[in-house]
Amino acid sequence: MIWLLIKLIVEKNCLRYAPKRNSGHASSINSIKWYPLDTGIFVTGSSDKSVQVWDTNEMKAVEKFTFSGYVYHTDFSPRNGKTSHLIATALSNDQIRLCDIRTGSHSHTLRGHCSAVNNVVWSKRNSNGLMSCGQDGKIIMWDIRKSNAAMHYFDRENGSSQMAHGGSVFTMSQTEGGLFLVSHGQDQHIRCWDIISGENTMINFGVTPSVQANKVNSAISVNSCYPGLLYLPLNSTIAIYDILSGQHVNDLTAHFKHVTGVCFDNVGFETFFMLKRWHNSSLGTTSSRI
Repeated sequence: MIWLLIKLIVEKNCLRYAPKRNSGHASSINSIKWYPLDTGIFVTGSSDKSVQVWDTNEMKAVEKFTFSGYVYHTDFSPRNGKTSHLIATALSNDQIRLCDIRTGSHSHTLRGHCSAVNNVVWSKRNSNGLMSCGQDGKIIMWDIRKSNAAMHYFDRENGSSQMAHGGSVFTMSQTEGGLFLVSHGQDQHIRCWDIISGENTMINFGVTPSVQANKVNSAISVNSCYPGLLYLPLNSTIAIYDILSGQHVNDLTAHFKHVTGVCFDNVGFETFFMLKRWHNSSLGTTSSRI
């Protein structure tokens, strides 16, 4: 959980925390994303119903977008894409809003979910492609260029039910090459999807423990194997799964309370979550505090 009383400062390649000043969010921060084209900019999404764009040199918000729902997640379009200036925002009022940091305005509203949207992910293969998952059990592929933007509803039976999971979809992550999407839901199942065909690959990951959370952020490793390993928060444990076989490889344990997010370091090949880090080569057998 990222709390509003802190803000992230980058100084001399180190991370430190500073007390909240006059500018900032008025409620909990649910998402932080770096701008892919400029490391001097990052955005935060909050339960105060706003997204703020931050300048790391000035350490202040330089732009603010406000909404009618809580902001559960944000994502930037991929590096060097035609839509890299757009922030996709998942909202509690069943909408997805696209914010343009060049103009400071809302450029699109995507409607297709029946309840809160938990997560949004831009396609790594198509700069106009966006995927979203929600508490209605749906995962939707969007083409933001079209007026009827919903291109495909992922179906767990590969039929026409439009239901990816039997309950809320907690999280989804995309493999490095953009070929597969991996999701986890309230039905205690992990599903691997072929993004090109939109079909469920039917890989059996088994049944996971029940998760006591509305949403979590999972991660997929890169360069260690293809297509990678899934790091999935399951309450106080981070479970590791092989994406191609569905095998439960290992568990990382160190937290005493719920883990809500995981981030994989593409440079140092380490996995970060909460205030711990694990070296990927050991699959969690050693740990050190950040």
